[in-house]
Amino acid sequence: MATITINGNKLEVPDGMTVLRAAQANGIDIPTLCDHPHLTPYGGCRLCLVEVEG
Repeated sequence: MATITINGNKLEVPDGMTVLRAAQANGIDIPTLCDHPHLTPYGGCRLCLVEVEG
């Protein structure tokens, strides 16, 4: 398990889970355009960029 903080909320998430999936699983909205569960992750629209500290 990993501990991450999104908008001040500390979350325990499984190792390997993406930040986007962790946010979605905890009701935190990160806007996306190119994310779709039936497609390979692409990241082309760059709308869901996040800042990583540490």
